Parts: sequence; C-alpha cells; structure tokens
Amino acid sequence: MDFLYFKNFIEGLDMDIEANFLSAPDPPGLPVYELNGEQVSVYFRNEIRQHNVPFILKEEQEFPLLVAARYITPTAKDMLRAERINYMDSFGNAYFNLPGLRVYLERHNATPYVKPSSKVFTQAGGQLIYHFLQNPDLVNETQRYLAHISMISLGSVSKVMQGLSEHGYIFHEGENKRYQLLGYKELLDRWVPLVNEKILPNFLLGTYSFSGDLQSDWKNQFLRPQVFWSGEPAAALLTDDFFPQKFSMFTTFREKRDILQTLKLVPDPNGNVTLYAPFWMETNKMETASNYVGYKNVVHPVLIYAELVYSGEPRNLEMAQNILNEYLEPQF
Repeated sequence: MDFLYFKNFIEGLDMDIEANFLSAPDPPGLPVYELNGEQVSVYFRNEIRQHNVPFILKEEQEFPLLVAARYITPTAKDMLRAERINYMDSFGNAYFNLPGLRVYLERHNATPYVKPSSKVFTQAGGQLIYHFLQNPDLVNETQRYLAHISMISLGSVSKVMQGLSEHGYIFHEGENKRYQLLGYKELLDRWVPLVNEKILPNFLLGTYSFSGDLQSDWKNQFLRPQVFWSGEPAAALLTDDFFPQKFSMFTTFREKRDILQTLKLVPDPNGNVTLYAPFWMETNKMETASNYVGYKNVVHPVLIYAELVYSGEPRNLEMAQNILNEYLEPQF
C-alpha cells in the first residue's frame, strides 16, 4: 500500500520523475525508494503536524529522508523546509532538496486527511478518546457510563463511537465478541493537537504566578485532592530528574476566591502557572494517577505526554519520549 501511495503522490506532482522501490530494511529502518536515480529513505504517515517534526528530525537513516503524507500542515512544511527535509503530500505539494532533483511546489489546496468537522475529532470526541487512551478496554463500557466519565452527551458518545468504527479505530467481530481499540499510536498522535487546541482552551481557568516562595516548594505545597499536575511538573514527579519551568495544573476549584486563598496563586497574564478545570470524571473503574507514582495529584501520563510533546521544546520532547516508552508503549 505504501508503494501505491508513493506512486500516486509522484503522479500528483505532474512532473517527469521516475520513482522506484528499492528495499525495505528491518525496523526501525525505513523503506528505500529512488527518485530520478536519487535514493531516499521514506517516512510514511497519514498526517504530519508541527509536533511530529522534532521526532522526524531524530530519524537516522542511510539516505536523505523523504516525508510522504496524505496531509502536512503549513507550519510543519515550513519546519521541514527549514531543516532541508524532503516532503510530498497527496495534494501535489512537494519539496525535494536532492543533488539531482530540486523541486518546490505549493498549490495551497491541501486539507486535513480527517476533516475537523468529523464526528470523531471534535472536542467531545477528544474527551471520550482520552479515556480510551488510558484504558482501551473502556470501549466495551456502556455508552451512558462513557458519557458520564467524559462529561459529554449520550448522543455525542454514539456519534464518536460510530465514527471511530468507520475510521477503523474500533473493531468488532461477531455478535458475542468484545470490541477492540486499534491503531492506538495513530489515535494518540491525532489526539495530541486535539486536546491542546480544542479541549484545553475551553477548560482554561486562567494564568497565574506563585505567591511568595511557593514555587521553590511546589511539590509539597499543592498536595491536596483538588489539584492535579500535568505537563512539566507532572513529568518531574514521574521521573525525579526534571525541573519544570512552566507549570500546568488541573483543579476542581472554580471560584477565583478559592484559587487565591487556598492555592495562594496570583492572577498574572504572563505567569508560568496555567490552570485548567478537569475535562473528565474519575470513578472507581478508572486507573488513577496514584497507580503510577506516590503522588495523587498527577494526571494520567497520556495527558502529560500530550502537553509535553505539543510544546515542541527540546527538553520536553526528550521527556515526552521517556514517558511514551515507559507508560504508553505497552498499549501499542
């Protein structure tokens, strides 16, 4: 299938380019193709967004890298060109910076592989997918229960489940068989921008600064059931080998009075503490953060990973990779 995609992408450029498949090394090696005699290692994906680019840059291959995706966001294309990484998409856009082949085509007609209007990749869909990424077995729970823990309507659950099935993320075989969540890694990759761009902004409580010397003792000052760390501070609690610079916190405190008096945080548009309301309901069926570390005020690693990797900052990306390897890869 990759070869068919590759040929279709090349034909979409409407240029005189001869493309041939050469070899498929064992993982983690990438398949090798030839473009007008130039050998390239091809990185296939459905979509490439800006948070994917730092990981692409870490790919070490024998030949120059060529990213081939159905859709590449404009920002991701800018980042790839800045690093002189070759790319092409299914819309006839391409950038080849090879000794014998130099091409730059931008037709400005690309749209996401799965459109934002999809019944799956909406805010409601993202809130439900969050639970499936924590525990894939939850796809077999009742829709009423899923609506409760996701804080979305019963109708939304039905639409999202149907959409996940249509896109191949949920599989069901026979009347008495259980459902299975498929494509965990791809679903996680699509969820990263979804949670950062559609969910978190709608649950934002504000930006704050620590008062007094609270920042120096943040690990102990905020040990309370109404607080859940995410992002950099959560990574620090998970690893004991990381020093947060920006603080992401979820709290059940909604009133500014409680935030000021109990948490002792100071409103500051330029502050380094970002507060969110939780977009989930915890129940005794859910795996809580206390299963991962002794601290009970840490969100699930899948959310920690999503915030870290979306930041694009090198120190966070390295930590995100560690969290992915230790806590999330068993689900792949």
